[in-house]
Amino acid sequence: MEETMFKLTANDLRSKSDAQLTGLFSAASREMAKAPRLSSAFVTASAAYTLIRDELARRGLRLG
Repeated sequence: MEETMFKLTANDLRSKSDAQLTGLFSAASREMAKAPRLSSAFVTASAAYTLIRDELARRGLRLG
């Protein structure tokens, strides 16, 4: 099974382009959907999802 690793900080996200953030947001969403809820992969993807969502909101961007 392939596992996507998310090692991001708020500072890392500030340096990303809008397109890069959108791609990371999608990857985190996919990882959350396929990982068992109590797995470390889910927890890591969920934390990344929250950081990315917050940065997108800070920039005034909405997904969906």
